[in-house]
Amino acid sequence: MPADSSNPLVDSPERNARIAAKAKELWEADGKPGCGPEAYHENASEIIGMEEHPHAGEIPVKDLPDPQFADVQFENAEIQQNLGEFPERQTDQGDREHFPEKQDQA
Repeated sequence: MPADSSNPLVDSPERNARIAAKAKELWEADGKPGCGPEAYHENASEIIGMEEHPHAGEIPVKDLPDPQFADVQFENAEIQQNLGEFPERQTDQGDREHFPEKQDQA
C-alpha cells in the first residue's frame, strides 16, 4: 500500500526531510542552543502540518442564533439533569458540624 502524502499520520521521507529542515531553521533562529535541532522537532512538525493544511481549523458555523438572542446565554438541558435537588438548607456554609459528635454511653 503506497504512502498517502496527504495524511500527516503516515511517515514519508519527504515530509520527514521538511520537518528536519524546519527544525534546523528554528534551532538556528534561536542562536543554536546546546539542545540541538532535535529539540525543535515537535514544533517543526506542527508548523509543517499547518503549512500543508492551512484551512484545517476552519469549520463553518451553520446554525447561528438569532440576533435578538445575541446577549442571552442558554444552558444545556443535559447539565440541568445532573444538578439534583436543592436541600432545604445550605449545609456547605458551616451551619452544621461536618463530623459526628461523640455519643454518651449510658
